[in-house]
Amino acid sequence: MGAMPAHPDPAARPERVTSTPADPARRATRTRWSPVADLSPLARALLSDDLGGRDVVPRHVAARVTAEAEQWAGEGFTEQTVRPWRDLPPAAAGYLARNQVDPRVLDLPIDIVAGTPAVPLRIAIVTGRLPAERAYQLLVLTGEHTPPGSTTSSTAPGSRPDRDTPPRPVTPVLFSHANVEDLSRSDQA
Repeated sequence: MGAMPAHPDPAARPERVTSTPADPARRATRTRWSPVADLSPLARALLSDDLGGRDVVPRHVAARVTAEAEQWAGEGFTEQTVRPWRDLPPAAAGYLARNQVDPRVLDLPIDIVAGTPAVPLRIAIVTGRLPAERAYQLLVLTGEHTPPGSTTSSTAPGSRPDRDTPPRPVTPVLFSHANVEDLSRSDQA
């Protein structure tokens, strides 16, 4: 069997596609850049940690992080406080931060739906499976968080909470609607 030619008609001339900088379509797709140094400190904190050594970002990215920085500032965050929260929506992060939740608990696994793998609390909040208010309630109910102003035996005056122990997973959430009385009657039968 012989070799096939690279083109069905080797004698045909290839078409040339040319584009000049004066071409309006080409100008519309040209990326415009903004210096990172021109962004606010809070907007810079919202950027990726790895910019590949660049000191500029596309202008649309600069506009997006500037708008996000305004939302974060409205929730009371600064460039020093936003980093551990930045993957959450600003309103959810603001709610949890105002209630003095430690951002490390956002990595605790939680069962949202029976029969599915546990996900980190932050993922449950980001995906909308668990509102920040309910996440806060669960953290309080499971003892992972003590509400501001409340006293417990572990934080009583003179006691020192053990900060060296790793946080335990949040207790799975049960979405059963079983009536406790019905369960006790079935045990008697």
